[in-house]
Amino acid sequence: MSDKQNYNIAGSGSLPGADYNGDIRISGSGRVNGDAVCDSFHAAGSGHVCGSLTCRNEFHVSGSGHVDGNLEANSAHVAGSCHVGGDVVIIDNCHAGGSFHVASLRCRELHISGLISSDRDVTAEEIKIDGAVKSGGLINAENILVRMNGDCTADSIGGSKITVERHADGPVGFFSRLFGRDGSGHKFRVNNTIEGDEIYLENVTAASVMGRIVKIGPGCKIGYISYSEGIEIDEASEVERYELVD
Repeated sequence: MSDKQNYNIAGSGSLPGADYNGDIRISGSGRVNGDAVCDSFHAAGSGHVCGSLTCRNEFHVSGSGHVDGNLEANSAHVAGSCHVGGDVVIIDNCHAGGSFHVASLRCRELHISGLISSDRDVTAEEIKIDGAVKSGGLINAENILVRMNGDCTADSIGGSKITVERHADGPVGFFSRLFGRDGSGHKFRVNNTIEGDEIYLENVTAASVMGRIVKIGPGCKIGYISYSEGIEIDEASEVERYELVD
């Protein structure tokens, strides 16, 4: 096997699609013309893969990234904006600060500070979102925490412990409230069902909620709730019907 080397684009340039025995590094504006396999992909500035990308190690974008096809990597870090036209599979952790759009996403841990949008399902063991999520499919994880700092949508949500709450108070929240744009006004619309073991919701609209312990905070509109152990409903929320089930 030949020694590994880096394949660099500095300024503006392109590489052909290939199986690279090393890293692809872009500093400036770079394009990979076709499907590519590499050890790690690093783009600082603007990086565009005109095909699918497989990273044996890390996928890292600081600035603007675009992958036309599928993306597979051991880990991923996005700071800025990244658009993946196909499915994303990250073996370990996926961290994104800014805007991250995918067709679908599967990883071990997903941490978002900003916006994650998906055409279909988002699946992980743990999901933490400090910002907003817009999903055309199911959001599924053992533990889900969403602190809304933007309007959110999903078809369904499933997990063990599910928490959806308004954005925590802080300097940004203070100034936002001062100018009439505080996080308490953001809504999470779920088209179908939220199902889990322990569920806490604020500012959520959903057709149905099913869980062992269900706590409905302020600002919710729920059609139907079934629970097997405990329920709390804030007086500032609307629930059409709820029942205790075995």
